[in-house]
Amino acid sequence: MPPSPATGSRPPAPAPPTHFCRSLERLPNELLQPIAEGLVPARPLTTRFALRPAGTWEFRDAAHQGADWLAGHSDLLSFAQTSQRMAAVAKPLLYHTLVIPTPRALVTLFLRLNGRPEIGPWIRSIACLANVAGVETVSEVRREWQRQTGGRGNREPHQPWSPGFWNAGDTAALKLLQVILLNTPNLGDLLLACPDDHLAQPGSDADDRLIPSFRDAILRYRTGTTAPLRGGLLFDCVPLGLMRNLTTLRLYCHREDGDRELTLARLLADHAVELLPQLATVRTLELCCASAANLCSEDITLPPIPQLEHLRLYGSHIHEPRLVALCLACVNLQSLVVHFEASSTDEDRDLLPEGKTLNDALLGLAGSLRTLELVALSEGHYLTRGNERPRKPENHRLRCTPELRHLENVTLDYRGVFGTFGILEEDDGERLCQLLPPSVRHFTLVCEWGTASDWRQSYLANLDMVLHGVECLCDSRSHRLSSISLAIHSWPAESRFHRRFKREVEAARQRCARAGIMFRTFDLLPSYQDEDEVEVVGEEEFDGEDAEADDGAEGGAAALGQAAPEDELELEEEDEASEYYFSGDDESDPEREARRPPTFNAFLQLLGDDHDHSLDDLFYAYHEDRWDEYLF
Repeated sequence: MPPSPATGSRPPAPAPPTHFCRSLERLPNELLQPIAEGLVPARPLTTRFALRPAGTWEFRDAAHQGADWLAGHSDLLSFAQTSQRMAAVAKPLLYHTLVIPTPRALVTLFLRLNGRPEIGPWIRSIACLANVAGVETVSEVRREWQRQTGGRGNREPHQPWSPGFWNAGDTAALKLLQVILLNTPNLGDLLLACPDDHLAQPGSDADDRLIPSFRDAILRYRTGTTAPLRGGLLFDCVPLGLMRNLTTLRLYCHREDGDRELTLARLLADHAVELLPQLATVRTLELCCASAANLCSEDITLPPIPQLEHLRLYGSHIHEPRLVALCLACVNLQSLVVHFEASSTDEDRDLLPEGKTLNDALLGLAGSLRTLELVALSEGHYLTRGNERPRKPENHRLRCTPELRHLENVTLDYRGVFGTFGILEEDDGERLCQLLPPSVRHFTLVCEWGTASDWRQSYLANLDMVLHGVECLCDSRSHRLSSISLAIHSWPAESRFHRRFKREVEAARQRCARAGIMFRTFDLLPSYQDEDEVEVVGEEEFDGEDAEADDGAEGGAAALGQAAPEDELELEEEDEASEYYFSGDDESDPEREARRPPTFNAFLQLLGDDHDHSLDDLFYAYHEDRWDEYLF
């Protein structure tokens, strides 16, 4: 019973707090497991490009990706080394995602799996970044085997440590990879991505070129003189048909002597497409720098492939007919990503399966497609437009997007959205609201406009139209976008128009912020054809003599200690930016400009119904500023 206050006695002082040990050791395994899983290093990319948070593309070759994985793996290893309990939690995760960057790593992983078979089921992802079909790789594998085993080991026949195995010579590295893949029963993700960078091993003076026997076999196959060596050339490398739990297959076709077709990876990519109907567990296929063609058949049709849900083709030379065939076969496709490196031709229209275009094929996927990314990385187009005259406008752009009611992520270049002419129409801004279904949450528009001759004249005009479209999307009540992104050339930010460029982009950003939409801009994706020598294009290459004149004028003003008034500079920007179309004349003609029809439709009305000219010719004449040839 506590003492009465009347007695005047005080309550006992509280006991001093006990020391609280803040340590992960106090956490239960249910919490330690997700912490350790968060330290598992990310798997390397199929492509060689990564978008930085700042919004610029960074080239990441096999060596860079291997270094990134090693850094992440070191963090997980440090976690495992803190105590025996942490080691028990993290030990299986140390083998969850593995990278084979060198011949030494290939031999080490094989010996470890052979000595400790319990490791095999722990492995869920393997990325082989070594050139397993290279001359230098095979030689290095032999040397590394001698170094790690001392030439000693089990003498069972047909095993890698038996003398008979090494007599096979050319297939030594392939055999090691094959045994590794066959002893990882839970492998779900496989990436083969040999380096492009001179195909050289570190510290070696010789290029790691394809083994001559393989090179000859591939050459004979590509020239049509013989069938590919299926058993010795393909199945020894990747036994796809025997990998029962493989869900993701990723292949990067490296470049040898400037030719991607003369590689084992390219042959394997074609073989994988042919095998897809038989690979019942594969849900994701990613091919980089491959054409996604059949290995032995020129027929583009494919049997149904209902199991494939994600198809990503980076830097592909695929044309519309082949892509349509894939879309028709993959009836449950959820993600479709294609970065086109080649243009479809008018003749391709005759090869369309069942006469169906890409619009028709995508409409067939309306019930399942969640992500759509179609980007032409070079000049041209991925839609076949046909040889009809005048050209049909509907063949110049995608028309199916409003019907893809489950789309959540959309990335399209201006060719698919606005057509191939490169000059946007007056109503194209408003058309963005009509093109995007209400389900879209993230929209990216790739803005690659103009050429060396018309860049300045059309660039800012097209930008104004697109930013107007962004404004319309912000005001739309039928859309609930979370983000809008523009992939755009960054050079205007460094030009004399930089103030206007930044001002208009910032205005769009603020407008999106008021609508609860994140707005960002980033550089265009580099071309896969130039990935080993990415060049930074300077503005002077586009401005030519005008740039030199501007430099001279600015230099003269600086020498005199004078600066042009900012209002005058702003006015100069607005005047030159208002030149939407290239006229070819150095001096403007006010009277001629006053007579110019404000729109193409107004131009047609002035011509009347009996003009006897093709609409195609009239369209180009109007936008090339030759309209007066038909009116006067």
